[in-house]
Amino acid sequence: MRSLPASAAVLLAACALGGCSTAQPNASAGDFEGAERDVAQVIDDLKGTRDAEEICSRIFADELARSLAAGSRDCVDEVDAMVRDVGSTNMDVEDVTVTGATARARVRQSGKTATFELARADDGWQITSLGAS
Repeated sequence: MRSLPASAAVLLAACALGGCSTAQPNASAGDFEGAERDVAQVIDDLKGTRDAEEICSRIFADELARSLAAGSRDCVDEVDAMVRDVGSTNMDVEDVTVTGATARARVRQSGKTATFELARADDGWQITSLGAS
């Protein structure tokens, strides 16, 4: 697997274990408007699903999903491995900056911050990078 920044791997694991409902107690999208809200909703969707297939096919851009593959393991295998044995935590989108068809979301979880990068796709926004701390 390609190496992710430690904070991004922790954030991803926390996202995937955050719950399965669309109404999340720590949802961030409501703090934003317009395109910024749409970007924050993608992060809320990420933390609201435990479905690695959905994360890899809908939430992650194809390039990010491909970059997570290693050997015979694909993105789904790698996401499953990242989230295994990690406890549930809250994660908040602190800031969103939209510039045309790209966006950056600063995300905080358990005292760690990472900047996720997103791109506008045909059917909404997708995460292109889990960023760096």
